[in-house]
Amino acid sequence: MEVEVTRIGERGQVVIPQSIRDKMPAPKGTLFSVILVDKDVLVMKRFDKIKILKEFKDLRTSIKKRLKDEDIIKEIKEARKI
Repeated sequence: MEVEVTRIGERGQVVIPQSIRDKMPAPKGTLFSVILVDKDVLVMKRFDKIKILKEFKDLRTSIKKRLKDEDIIKEIKEARKI
């Protein structure tokens, strides 16, 4: 595993070193999710919008197979009463 060093700029931007970008295709505009693990550890992962949308569509399909629209509306009304 290769270790690179970078720094944060005045506007909070961090440059991903070229050697790492070459190994992980990430053209301009690529989205990343960023998670702060603790005060010294930050994790970045390429964010795949298409994959996320598919997961939500699959989840929606799965829920629709189990619940009827009437059941969903009933549950929403019950939750709002609380």
